[in-house]
Amino acid sequence: MIDEKNRSVEVSSDILDPFLFGHLEQITFILRSIKTNKIPNAWLFHGPLGIGKASLALNIAKILSNIDFSNTECVSAISESDLRNPKTSFNFNNVFHCKRKWDDKKKAFQKYISIDDIRDLNKRFSLSSTDHSYKVCVIDTTEDLNLSASNSLLKILEEPPKNTLFILVSNNQQAILPTILSRCQKVSFKKLEEQDLLQICAEYFKKNPFSNLEETNLLSYCEGSAGKLLNFLDEDYISFFNNMKTLLSNLPNLNRRQMITLLAKNKEYLYSNDPDKSAFGIILRFIGSIAKQEINLRINTSIKPPNTALIAAHLYSQISLLRHHSIEYNLDMKKVVFLALNIIEIAFEKYKR
Repeated sequence: MIDEKNRSVEVSSDILDPFLFGHLEQITFILRSIKTNKIPNAWLFHGPLGIGKASLALNIAKILSNIDFSNTECVSAISESDLRNPKTSFNFNNVFHCKRKWDDKKKAFQKYISIDDIRDLNKRFSLSSTDHSYKVCVIDTTEDLNLSASNSLLKILEEPPKNTLFILVSNNQQAILPTILSRCQKVSFKKLEEQDLLQICAEYFKKNPFSNLEETNLLSYCEGSAGKLLNFLDEDYISFFNNMKTLLSNLPNLNRRQMITLLAKNKEYLYSNDPDKSAFGIILRFIGSIAKQEINLRINTSIKPPNTALIAAHLYSQISLLRHHSIEYNLDMKKVVFLALNIIEIAFEKYKR
């Protein structure tokens, strides 16, 4: 990705820049738009979290920031493979990656993309590119814009410079101002197919061979997300996930001592900012599985069986809101996790064996 301070490319591992699998329909549409010179001023890439929308947006930025669009042969030579795995680097003068910045004092990412970031973008994009290439701005994610930043972006989108492209990445387009949405050509993305996830596994296993993922049949928990898949390619996380799942499977007879011990030994997952790689995320995923009737709780069969799916659906909404507020008000995540477990236990209290 592009570092916000010095615009340099930040590469932490080979996994972060893989060949992009899936999304054939979307990539075909984008490739046709580029080759026929029908690139809009703004694309909105929207769909589930962790499926490669931002990765594709940055791949497009690499290509468009380097291509001479006055050379028709060069443009027509762009291939699907180029969009999946570009063999070129960023032209830093023509690319702007706009995302929440890291706060060194708080040791956390800022809550929003601020108006200052959009003003910085406006300065750099006030003039068209002079080398017949495109200037590309990737906003990741668009719902992270605060209101003033959204309004500032809207003004730019209303009168964008020539040969500029804004790619707005979104996991929840309903959180974006309708006036911004109306100025974007929408490209909808879906969850990855299991075959795509298996291909990603094959690529990863070439460099990190182990079979835990296959042995534990965890692909179903990836929910079509490459981001979640990468979590399950971490042996430590697989172990933590399976231990959490085992303890939660005993609900409503939760062994609190074992849960406290597990979380105390894995604090990195207790306080993780990644919703898909955290104790809270595992709890929500487990409750969601009950709501979908994929998991049956071990309840007291002498009592009339409850509608566990309905109870779990209500709990999922309640606990999701609890997590949202805990982040908003910077609450101690350890206390919040145990409060969530208390809420779940109380919901099924009378069905204990």
